[in-house]
Amino acid sequence: MKKLKIVGFSLAGVQLVLSVLVVYFAFSTKMVPTAYGIGLIVGLAILLGVVILLSTRKKKATNITAIVIAAILSILYAIASYYIYVTNRTIDDVTGVNVEVDEINVYVSKDDTVASINEAVANGYVFGTVSTDDQQHIQETVSKIEGDVSQTVNTREYETIFDLIAGFENNEVQALIINKGTLYVLDASEEYIDYSQNLKIIMETMYEEEIVQEEESTSMDDDHFCVYFSGIDTFGSVTAKSRSDVNIIAVVNNQTKQVLLISTPRDYYVPLSNSKGKKDKLTHAGLYGIECSMDTLEMLYDADLSNYVRINFSGFQNIINQLGGIDVNSEYAFTSETEEGIYSFSKGINHLNGEEALGFARSRNFTDGDRQRGRNQMQVIKATIEKLESPETLKNYSNIMDSMEGSFQTDMSKDHIGYLVQSTLTDGNWEVLTYSVGGNDSTQTCYSTGSTQLYVMVPNDDDITYANELISRVLSGDKVSQDEINVYIENKDAEDLIDNSAVEQDGSEEDTEE
Repeated sequence: MKKLKIVGFSLAGVQLVLSVLVVYFAFSTKMVPTAYGIGLIVGLAILLGVVILLSTRKKKATNITAIVIAAILSILYAIASYYIYVTNRTIDDVTGVNVEVDEINVYVSKDDTVASINEAVANGYVFGTVSTDDQQHIQETVSKIEGDVSQTVNTREYETIFDLIAGFENNEVQALIINKGTLYVLDASEEYIDYSQNLKIIMETMYEEEIVQEEESTSMDDDHFCVYFSGIDTFGSVTAKSRSDVNIIAVVNNQTKQVLLISTPRDYYVPLSNSKGKKDKLTHAGLYGIECSMDTLEMLYDADLSNYVRINFSGFQNIINQLGGIDVNSEYAFTSETEEGIYSFSKGINHLNGEEALGFARSRNFTDGDRQRGRNQMQVIKATIEKLESPETLKNYSNIMDSMEGSFQTDMSKDHIGYLVQSTLTDGNWEVLTYSVGGNDSTQTCYSTGSTQLYVMVPNDDDITYANELISRVLSGDKVSQDEINVYIENKDAEDLIDNSAVEQDGSEEDTEE
C-alpha cells in the first residue's frame, strides 16, 4: 500500500512538471486569451488535486486509480507540450522576418567544357551583366571572383536580359552574372521559353539584406490594417528575390471581423516604384525586392501596406500533401499543364494533392485569364485553411509545421499575430470577402525587358476605383457583403459584353464600307 502511494505521489510530481510545461508553452505562443489561460491553469490544478487526493486514500483500488489517471494525464500532457512546442518554434521561425536573399549566379552554356570560375577566367571569358539587377551585389560578386582568381575580370553590361542573351549567343560574352529571378523572366517569354535549361551554374552567391519600409508603413493599428500577400511561383527559397505571381492585399478590420482579399493580376501594367514612371508587369517588381512590390501596389491603391506575408506556392504543395489533400471548389471544368504533368479539373468540388493544387492555382487557361487565376489561388488558400482547422490535421501535425517553415514568412510580429488569434477565439470567426481587379489585354514594352514586347494587362480604372471604395469601407467599419461585390462584377461583365458587341458591329460596318 505504501509503495502504491509513493508511486502515486511520484506520478503526481511528474504531472505537475508537465502541467507547468503545457502552461508555459501555451502562453509563449502569444495566442492564448487570458480567460482561456486562467481556465487552463484551473483545469490542470483540479486534475492534479484529484490525483493527489486519490493517492492519499487508504484503499488499494483508489491508489491504483490515482496511478492510472496520473500516468494517462502525464502522457497526454507530454504529447500536448510537444505539439505546442513545435507550433511555437514554427511561429518563431516564420514571423518577424525582415530579410530577403538576392541570389546572384554565374552561368555558362550547358555544353561548355568550363566547369569553374577559375577555368572561365583563365580562358579569357567576358562576363555579361544586366543593368536592372542589383548593381551592388553584381559588383560584390565580381570582386569575389577577382579575389579568388587574383586577376581582373572582364565584364560587359547590357540594358536587359534579352540584350544580354543576344550578346551571349553572338559570343560577345561567354558567361552570365545575373540574378536568378531575372532568368525566370527570360524563361517565361515566348522567344526564350525555358532557356535556363541550356545553361549551367559554375558559381552561386547569396546576399542577405534587410527589408526596409517607409517609417509610416511600420506603425500598425492592431485592429485596422492592410497586409500584402506575395506568392512566389518558384521552387527556390521563400526568402529569395523573385517574381511575385500572386499579389493579394488583405484588408483587415479586427473589430467587424471582416477580411477583404483584393487580387491583382501578375501581368498588371503599372509603373514600378523604382522605374521612374516606366511601366512593367507587376510580377517583375518582386525582382527588386518585396518592398518594391509593396510600394508599387501602394501607388496603385489607396492602401497603406503595413506588413507582408510571402508564400512559396511551389513549396506550399508540401503542406497540402501533409494535410492529405484539400477539397477545392472550381467554377469551371478545365485542364492545366505544368512541369509536373497535365491535370484535369471538373466543375464543383475537386479533391487535390499538392501537385494538383499547384496546377489548379497556376493555370491561366481561361477567358478571364489572370483574373480567374487569382480567384483560383484564393480558393486554394481558403481550402487549405479549412483543412488546417479540421481534426484530421492532428494526425500529421508536426510534419505540417515543418513544411510551413520553408513555405512562408512574414514581418508581422509574433505578438501581433497572437493578438489577432486571441481576439478571434474571444470574439468569433472571420468573414472573408474576395474581389479581383481586371483590365484589357495588350502587348507592350516593359521596364525590365527594354524594347522586347510582352503580354500585359492594362488596368481597368473603374475596377481600381471600386477596389479603393471597398478598402475604405472595410477599414472604416462599414459592413460589406460578398453578394454586393458579386452584383458589381456581374453588372460590369454585362456592360463589357455590350461594349464589345458594339465594337464588333462598328468594325463590321467599317469593313463593309471599305
